[in-house]
This record gives sequence, C-alpha cells and structure tokens, in this order.
Amino acid sequence: MKFIFVSANQGGGGSEELWVQTAGRLQRQGHAVHAFTEWKASAQRRLRQLADFGVVHHSVDLSGRLAVASKILERLTGGTPSRLRRLKARLKLLQPDLIVFNSGTLVDGIPLLEVIHESRHPCVAVTHLVSTDNWPNDELAERLHRAFSSAQEACFVSEHNRELCVRQTGRRLPNARIVRNPFLVSVAAIPMPPMSTTTPVRLALPARLHPKTKGHDMLFEVLARPEWRERNIQVSLFGSGACERTLRSLCQELQITDKVIFAGHVDDMNAVWREHHALLLPSRHEGLPIAMIEAMWAGRAVIATPAGGIPEMMDPGRTGFLASGCDTHALHEVMDQAWNQRDQWEAMGTAGRKLVQERIPADPVKVWAEHLLKLAGAHGKP
Repeated sequence: MKFIFVSANQGGGGSEELWVQTAGRLQRQGHAVHAFTEWKASAQRRLRQLADFGVVHHSVDLSGRLAVASKILERLTGGTPSRLRRLKARLKLLQPDLIVFNSGTLVDGIPLLEVIHESRHPCVAVTHLVSTDNWPNDELAERLHRAFSSAQEACFVSEHNRELCVRQTGRRLPNARIVRNPFLVSVAAIPMPPMSTTTPVRLALPARLHPKTKGHDMLFEVLARPEWRERNIQVSLFGSGACERTLRSLCQELQITDKVIFAGHVDDMNAVWREHHALLLPSRHEGLPIAMIEAMWAGRAVIATPAGGIPEMMDPGRTGFLASGCDTHALHEVMDQAWNQRDQWEAMGTAGRKLVQERIPADPVKVWAEHLLKLAGAHGKP
C-alpha cells in the first residue's frame, strides 16, 4: 500500500514522533511511504530519521530566490501559495491509499488539510495540542470543523483536547478518537537513584524551551523564593528552543544558576531517569506530554500543573502531585508538598508505572500502524 504523511510542523518536539516512527514502521513492512513537510534547516535530526527509515521526503516549501519570487507573485496576483500547489500536484501524481495529516496545534496547517480533502483521498487528521491561546473566530471555527469532520478520523492525544475542540468550534466531531504517542524509554522500570543529604534532589523537566506553554518562567520564580534557595535541589532542563538565551538570562537575573541546569536535547531518556528522582512539569498548555508517559514508565513520581491531559494520567497523592492551577502560586504549593513527602516518591513512581501500563500500550507505534493499515485496506483508492 502507499501512504503519505503530511506534517504542518517545523520538525521539532514530540508532536512529530508518532507519525515519523509510524512512517518508518510501515516502510520497513514493505509499504511505499512518502512524507511532505515544511521543515526548516533546524530539522536535520528529523530528516536523518526519515532517511534512515528509507522514507521519501518532499519539501512543500520553496527556498532561496524561488521562494521570494513566488511570494511576490502570490501577493500581486492573489494566487494559490506555492506550497499548496506543490502538495496538490504531488498527491495527484502519487495516488496514495491513505494520507495522514499531522499538526502541532488545532489551527496549524488547515490550508494543507483542505488541499488533501480536495484530492478526494482517504485521510486521517491528528492534532497534538488544542490550546486556549489559539481560540478561533467564527470563520476559522467553521473551517476547522469542516476540515476535521471531513477526515476519516480526527485524532487527539487527550480527552481534554477533544473536549476543548468542541468548545472552540461549537460542535462535536463524530469521527473523533484518542491516539497515543510513542515514548523513548525502556518498558522495564529504571531504579531511582538514592537520595542523600549531601547531594541535590534532582528533578527533570524534558520539554522544548518555550515558556509560554511549558512554564519555565513560573518555575524560575518559585526557585527564587527564599525557602527554595535553602533547599538542596536542582532542576535539569532537557530540550532546546528559541527562548534559551532569555531563560538563561532570567536565571542569572534571579540568581538561581545553581538550581537550574540547561542540559540540551538528549536522545537517551533512560540515562536521564537513571540520574533523576522525579518529573517536574510546570506547564500552561499541553496535549498529553510524552515526557510524563516516559517518566511513569520509568517509575518516577510526577509533579505537575493540571494542563491539558495531565490530570487524565494521574492519581494525585498516589502517583504524584497535581497543582490546583497553572500559575506560580499553585506551582510553589505543589512543589512544596512534594518536597515534604519526597520519602514517598519511590512508592509513587511504582504506582504510576502500574497506572500507565494499564492505559498506554507498550508499543503505540505498532498499534497505530496496524490501525492505519486497516483504514487503508477498508477504503482503498478513490
């Protein structure tokens, strides 16, 4: 069978993980797989992933002088953007059995999804974040509902995001379903490092450096409080992003450079959890964080704000600590509660691991690939 994956993202973050790994899985099974993206130069890691899998990659964006000339022509004539024309032509040429559209947020890439529907090929749409920061007006809400309801399935990563889509568009999607992202840790538990009075308690925050959604600034404000300055604690930030210099400056301004470690992007999450005692997620907006699922599989307690689908995967007091809100005061309170019960973290990690085993398949990519094969087989070519 022939599959096409269309990404409306820029190649970073966990919202690319499911489709990239699924594309690789289908390619290894002998299917023809193509990927269409708008990835920029910063997405080299993702491009190498696709190349290693043998997936054919197409850029729907022009570059250099051609891009400049094309944009000038579009503005003068009001013509269709080049990326949409290129995608439409390729879909007509390739004639796929199924198209999978992937977006970071509900509002990303809607023109691409509309072109996919115009091609009249079966399509599945997956979005990884529905946020109150991107509340659509009436016109966009209508486009969103029409685009997602026209897909064979409209997939979300949490019940919270599915319900927020209803509130933002005013209608339910009869084709909505929940999908699970893959995780990058062993399915075997990872023993928690011992705590001692001479070494710091180490919390991990694996997330792109984007404080608007991930809440790094709130965390820094908490760590700057007098009581936290006196506590032997360090938070490791695993990730990269366009706000790194600003966050480093903020650390210096608040004089908490001894509390925060900028560890950069890492591929080996097993190594991360061998060295850290618990997960910290001070998020403002989430779908369902892959970092949370990984921490729970590793057997770590979760300390988090109630952003997005986070509460759906927690049993507060048994598997971790859930803040009362997504603000600095609530974050301080929940971190303080966790600190005073850190002797319970190991038991909470064990309980969290049992919970996540019940709710997340050990191989989400296998489950998703098999489902896409059934959809492609059921619909065939138009």
